[in-house]
Amino acid sequence: MFLDENTPLVAVDIGSHSAVIAQLNLVKSRYELMNLGVLPLEEESVVGGVVKKPDEVVDTLKQLVKAEKIQCTHAVTSVAGEAVITKKIKVPVMSEEELAQNIAKEAEQYIPFDIDDVRIDFQVIGSAQNDQNSEDDQEEEESTFEEDEDKMEILLVAVQNEIIDSRADVLVEAGLKPVIIDLDAFAMVNALSLTTNLSSMGAVALVDLGDSFTHLNIVTNGVTSFVRDIPIGGGYCSRRIMSTLEVSFKQTVKMKRGELPKNIEKESVLEILTFSFEKVLEEMDKSFEFFSTNTNEQIKRIFICGGGALIPGVDNLLADHFQIPIEIVDPLKSVKANPKKFDQEILSNLGTLATVAIGLATRRFDYK
Repeated sequence: MFLDENTPLVAVDIGSHSAVIAQLNLVKSRYELMNLGVLPLEEESVVGGVVKKPDEVVDTLKQLVKAEKIQCTHAVTSVAGEAVITKKIKVPVMSEEELAQNIAKEAEQYIPFDIDDVRIDFQVIGSAQNDQNSEDDQEEEESTFEEDEDKMEILLVAVQNEIIDSRADVLVEAGLKPVIIDLDAFAMVNALSLTTNLSSMGAVALVDLGDSFTHLNIVTNGVTSFVRDIPIGGGYCSRRIMSTLEVSFKQTVKMKRGELPKNIEKESVLEILTFSFEKVLEEMDKSFEFFSTNTNEQIKRIFICGGGALIPGVDNLLADHFQIPIEIVDPLKSVKANPKKFDQEILSNLGTLATVAIGLATRRFDYK
């Protein structure tokens, strides 16, 4: 089948804690929600971005496809984790066709993996600035390019084959055909762009508070400038609640959503929450400082999404720490949803959890 921008796609977000599928249809410049489904995954089904329990994931995806009555088989999915490398670099000015032919050779000096063990892609950002403080200038002496060459900035992406193959394999086993594999970080920007004009906001941070990872994406006037996956997430908070308060995992999930048992005080949970997020805040501080040092720009606002954003008080915790506005992302606010098909109250609670899936669902097969 010939694929084009009109080919229906189903978005599949496979996280460490849940799987989400979504479909959007663009009607007169506004997206309409066609399908949205979420199911939990068994513990350690996905570890470090790699699918470790493929049978469990395949079964979950089949359930979602059946429950949502998905008719199309072409899928768009995404990856994240420590095996995903994103880096803004400078290369000589050339056409995208020339860059595609030469990118592997240039990428070798920037990625910590064997070049044969990764898949590489890039996005052209624009002309390189003569910025003496940039991270790329610190590594200039390692480059094979001449100092006086005109250069352009690109965002280099390298993903280990194991990550991509494990995702593609479970999709195929579930009866789907992966045709686009994106990054969680880029999908989040697409989702946020549905409700927010990022083009004139300066530097903002988009943070996905996942179960195993905290995905951090710094966007400057709509363009990704810095991406980092911090290997700490809401799962640590869950384990602390379970061990300290001696409650089950199911009770913990409810408590993180604000449903407290009568014998547990809210202050006790907030204390655990604050302690659990100390390391995440510390790592975010380091990333913000690194970004500001190399760009002379300050983060003006933080947008949060993911399961961790549903925990009552997390937004206030971040606001108190960083002393800048914090906003919970809900891409469904700007998406039309038929009230006869979708429960509006349920959707209001799913928006931030489905941020990556909704961002993926905006993608179209637009490759030439």
